[in-house]
Amino acid sequence: MSIQSKLQLEKYQYGTHVLLGRQFYGMSGKKLYFGQWTFKDPDPIIIVEMNEEIAEHEASFYRDLNGHNNIIRTFGYVENILNSTIFVQEYAQQGDLANWLMDNQTDLSSTLSIEIFCQVADAMSYVASKSIVHGDLGCRNILVYRIDSSKPENTLVKITDFGLARSIDHPPVNNNSSIVPIRFCAPEILENNVHTNYSEKSDVYSMGVLMWEALSNGEMPFSSIFSDDTVKRMKLNNERLSQPLNCDRQIWILMEKCWSFNPKQRFNFEQIKDELSEIKICEPSNIQQSILTYQSSPISYDFTLDIDIAMKKSLDGSYGKVYEGQWLLKQERPIVLIKIDKQITEYEYLFYTEFKSHPHIIHTFGFVENDLQSILLLQERAPYGNLQVLIENHQFQPSTKVVREIFLQIIDAMIYITQQNIIHGDLCCSNVLVFEMNESKPNENLVKLTNFTSVHENNPSAEKHKRSKIPIRYCALEILRSAGRSNYSELSDVYSMGVLMWQTCSNGQLPYYTSTLNSEVRQRKLNGEKLIKPLVCNNQIWSIMEDCWHNEPQLRFNFEDMKIRLSQVNLKSEKTFQYKMNVNVKMGNQLYDKFGKKFYEGEFIPNNDKSIILVVMNEETARQEVPFYLQLNSHSHIVHTFGLVKYDPRSTTLVQERTHYGNLQAVLCSHQFRPSENVLIKIFLQIIDAMIYIVNQNIIHGDLCCSNILVFQMNSFKPEENLVKLTNFNLTRMNDPSFIGKKQTIFPIRYCAPEILRNENQSNYSELSDVYSMGVLMWEAYSKGSIPFQSYINDDDIRQCRLNNEKLSKPNECSQKVWNIIHDCWYLEPELRYNFTDMQYRISNAQIISPQNENQYLTNDISEHSVKQNFVEANSSSSILTATSSKYVNKSCNLS
Repeated sequence: MSIQSKLQLEKYQYGTHVLLGRQFYGMSGKKLYFGQWTFKDPDPIIIVEMNEEIAEHEASFYRDLNGHNNIIRTFGYVENILNSTIFVQEYAQQGDLANWLMDNQTDLSSTLSIEIFCQVADAMSYVASKSIVHGDLGCRNILVYRIDSSKPENTLVKITDFGLARSIDHPPVNNNSSIVPIRFCAPEILENNVHTNYSEKSDVYSMGVLMWEALSNGEMPFSSIFSDDTVKRMKLNNERLSQPLNCDRQIWILMEKCWSFNPKQRFNFEQIKDELSEIKICEPSNIQQSILTYQSSPISYDFTLDIDIAMKKSLDGSYGKVYEGQWLLKQERPIVLIKIDKQITEYEYLFYTEFKSHPHIIHTFGFVENDLQSILLLQERAPYGNLQVLIENHQFQPSTKVVREIFLQIIDAMIYITQQNIIHGDLCCSNVLVFEMNESKPNENLVKLTNFTSVHENNPSAEKHKRSKIPIRYCALEILRSAGRSNYSELSDVYSMGVLMWQTCSNGQLPYYTSTLNSEVRQRKLNGEKLIKPLVCNNQIWSIMEDCWHNEPQLRFNFEDMKIRLSQVNLKSEKTFQYKMNVNVKMGNQLYDKFGKKFYEGEFIPNNDKSIILVVMNEETARQEVPFYLQLNSHSHIVHTFGLVKYDPRSTTLVQERTHYGNLQAVLCSHQFRPSENVLIKIFLQIIDAMIYIVNQNIIHGDLCCSNILVFQMNSFKPEENLVKLTNFNLTRMNDPSFIGKKQTIFPIRYCAPEILRNENQSNYSELSDVYSMGVLMWEAYSKGSIPFQSYINDDDIRQCRLNNEKLSKPNECSQKVWNIIHDCWYLEPELRYNFTDMQYRISNAQIISPQNENQYLTNDISEHSVKQNFVEANSSSSILTATSSKYVNKSCNLS
């Protein structure tokens, strides 16, 4: 708050002036949200929330640089009671320049490039005049507001992100901890990262890299080199980036001037502006265009439309416009006509004319002469369509043996393609056509590879002269880094083969399906996020997939090696389904429906003494929960899952043990169970034992509460005659602080830790957030199943009371010693809470105490915790930081 008040910016309030939307970016200490004004134009805004440390660094830059037309505008700040600084800034609907370049298939013209560079240089000249160094110039930090190719002067871009900025007059305190963007920064900073080496001239060096990046369609500098350390050595040896294709010579000379090893020999930003203004561009003439664009040889026609071939109705196709074809003069196998409205490349033409005899590559009969002003390609027709549609619609549910056979056929085609020194460039399930299929007999399946619009030479260093769409979800990381311009090799196709295999084993699911935007997928992949193991996947096949996805291409197996490994997979050692409906198990009446799961009475065939339940999940729920049920299956205090049932292919069915008592909250609420404190302590120890096991698996449960504890044995007075088990992994996740997954829409707002409510980002989930919920669970158990904070009904009111650090009161029947343990779960600062192992020790030593001895135990327990308590700060938390509404519901109970 003190930082914001010094900035002399407009002050706003949530609800009154601005509305907070969903989060779209997050890193440690800094979150970005969509927002909207309540009192003026509907133009979107962004809300930037940062912690005190980041705000201390960045806030003054937003203030000092707020008046320039090509620097992001900060409207003001949001008043709040958090230890956060919250800015309201303008929103660029076209995103940043790096992603804009990758997502648009047309190259920047030289005239448009110069306009963008002039605006950036003008902004940077203003930054330099304030004795500020930006420190992180790159296309990712240039926001695009308007791009007008026909009138470049109407284009508007603005620089943003002052996370690495510094004032020349005020050296940072912790200079050695600074992050250095190795591929963009000046060599003097790489040589010695000291404050005196940061200057306008170091930003000028980065400006040259930004220009190169923009003219290379967003390619990462030195994209073929994976290691930043190697890039650093190259730059210190004065090795430079090569001239981009189609780059005007005058712009290239200016870029090279920016990269002078001696900073004194570089231009300043005013000089760069002047130089750019003097450049006279002649856009490529028709003669030049013929050099830049491949002109195919005249097509040799094998058939004539309406004489040899008739065109019938339109069909769905994965590329081009596809029509049903009919032979007119002879009888042949079924055919399709593919209408191609763009030029065919040299290698694509080669495929259609020379490489058409392989049994697992689509057969092309030839080209059809026509009067449609289009290229018509005549190919055989696949009776079943493409693999992706078949498995996604559950028309084809191949066994593991059949899946392996399909992979071997595709790999066989890829070995042949590689031997021709060619790359496919777009391996995915939709480019695999199915001619024969049998779900259980491998030898009765036949697939063929199709779509050769992305084929090119097998040469990683060769640059593509023509821009083409990048299959973001399937392509290798080195292709993303090069923006699809280079780094293509057999091993980049191997990466895509791994994704194709994952998609096949995931029922046709789109890779990274939780992200709808290409920019989000691109960032997730560049951040190192890998696809997770499909629910039903052979472990040996999964290992082969994982080896396809190494960041460094040379660590991947080639297709010949993949073929050998797949052929050696032992399929007899692993069963996908342990049961089959109406053979090993049968389904009874539905019991209830909750969170994407339907629960049914179940019975083994033949019947035995085991009481079971059948859990039928939709695909999304199954992807979330089934891996955890199977992974955590062996613990005595986690519900036992017997296995998977082969049933409806549109859903996943589990067999689990069944309790006839129900969950802990229900039995407490109905007064069926009135446990003594010793019995409750026994129950808590069983739950904590399960949680210690979960933590050791690097997993966070995310939803600890009495309704997620199943009761298998209960005795209100004899602790040893009680047995409970943990269930429900709907909100469970791996403990990975760096990962930001899909937006969660369900929050246990009455139970979760305040750090979760402050930011629903995965980075705030930890063992200690589960510890907080464990404390609420213990309170709930002592309170006979009462809902926490039951006086609040509205979700927003619950959030506010939780963020204001309102605590639950001590239940009447809870001893002071146990209450101290519960209370210690609820520190605002996670690091002050005990972990589960410590809780286990403390609860094991808890005893039922008489009233006259309470003071003694209270004194001892306070002494035990005095070291941690000294660090607790008085802190009134927080205003609402999210517009997401929880749908989490629990039933209340009568305490009378």
